[in-house]
Amino acid sequence: MNTKSKKTFYIFTIYGIIIFISLFLFLTIINPLVVYDTDDWLYIGQFRKPVPIIGHWNPIKVFPETFMPLVSYFGAIIINPIIHNYCFSLTLAHGLFGGILLTFYFIEFSLLFYRKQFASASLSIRYGVLFILLHFITYIHDGNNNIFLLWSQDLTCFYNYTLSAILCASFVIHSISYGGIKTLFTKSPIYKKAILVIWLYFAIFSNLFSSVILAAYIGAELVSQLFSSVTRKTFDLKEYCSNNAISLFIILFWFLSNIIETTGGRADDIGKSTLTNISSTFVFALINFVSINVFITILGIVIGFLWIRKCGRFNNVIAKCVLYFIFTIMYLLVLSATAEPYYIYRAEIVIDILFFLFICLIAAFNELIRKNRNYFRLVYILAGTTVLLLIHPGKVFYSYNNSNASYKQCEALINDIISQFHDAEESGATELTLVVPAYDVIYNWPLADFAGDNIATALYHHNITQSYISVKEITPSRTKNALFNISEFELEKNLKEVYSVLLVE
Repeated sequence: MNTKSKKTFYIFTIYGIIIFISLFLFLTIINPLVVYDTDDWLYIGQFRKPVPIIGHWNPIKVFPETFMPLVSYFGAIIINPIIHNYCFSLTLAHGLFGGILLTFYFIEFSLLFYRKQFASASLSIRYGVLFILLHFITYIHDGNNNIFLLWSQDLTCFYNYTLSAILCASFVIHSISYGGIKTLFTKSPIYKKAILVIWLYFAIFSNLFSSVILAAYIGAELVSQLFSSVTRKTFDLKEYCSNNAISLFIILFWFLSNIIETTGGRADDIGKSTLTNISSTFVFALINFVSINVFITILGIVIGFLWIRKCGRFNNVIAKCVLYFIFTIMYLLVLSATAEPYYIYRAEIVIDILFFLFICLIAAFNELIRKNRNYFRLVYILAGTTVLLLIHPGKVFYSYNNSNASYKQCEALINDIISQFHDAEESGATELTLVVPAYDVIYNWPLADFAGDNIATALYHHNITQSYISVKEITPSRTKNALFNISEFELEKNLKEVYSVLLVE
């Protein structure tokens, strides 16, 4: 490694450390991840076989349902005995894991520009900072309770959607950096091939909404090559399949994951009115587009206009980008219409589209800067976001839970639940009636009337209780609402604020 390579390595290493520390502090102190609702209690305490399971409730959610309990056990068994705070131990563990994956994602973006020789190391890092910023200001409208591109409505969704999308997006960025899937696999040493296979496995078997990132990227590559060879009249099926064997195998594997998912309990529980829901799904997609920070929209329009004037040319790269957006949007529209139309509105889903849009935006921005460095001043347009933050100032970001409860409220609630279990255990009881806050929502969600076994299992497996104490029933009580300062209407009210009144109606 020469002196220049060493310097570059140290620059990116320091940059990565700064990103990780910042993200770790954000996910554990500023806007902490926390166990809160019924799904969270279910998935922190139960392991599944790390393989697709036909007929399982979520047959292909291998990545989230493997790592969420694994990370939770690390927090409960390794961290908790040291700090003696169960809630914060889980927060530290999930913040550590989430911080690592997100750091890798953001580092891969900067490395993309450097590896492809689009920009110097220092300029690539500045683009990386812009890329990170866009993820946090995407939906800024005022200074209070904004969602952002890395937000999820609970810890379970953070694993199921956000981290799953990050896993797939990181793989796509990594592949682009090395010239595509074929080049990546054929020119990698054995140990890296093994890592890539494991990475691919968990990316495909993560979540249908997230894995489309990978499928759309590969699909765009395949269609582009097919169209190119057909137009040149050099298409040969055998040669085409041979040259794209790895990509075709991955696509077939991804289609298989879609088929397996249809065998699950969740698929049976989902309505079948796909065609009926398409129109409303499309409306939610438009609402999401309009909801994007106005200054990001202005920046995008200005860069797009200038790029067309100064650099615009339709080439193979542009064609593949267009195909990616077409494949992704069409798949997400159909999948959301099949599941729930408002899914297309959620930040955890829209990241599939926006992460790639941001890459294209910054790539176009880079081309302008290479023609004239003064174009870098365009980024100052985003400074207008500070004006928005002065409107109704308060807690800038929405909490990582579907009631927007503060971390102190969530921690106090967990400690109260643990106290009830300890009281029952000390009295020699083998079951208890668990008293929780009352919510004016069906099943008393987010602490549903069927959450008892989930909570009991998690606390027992995490060594919080020494014996298994079953929950005879869950009793919602307004006394608990007063104790934790949680309104019984808070869940419905806050979800309306997040997703708009149209979403709930």
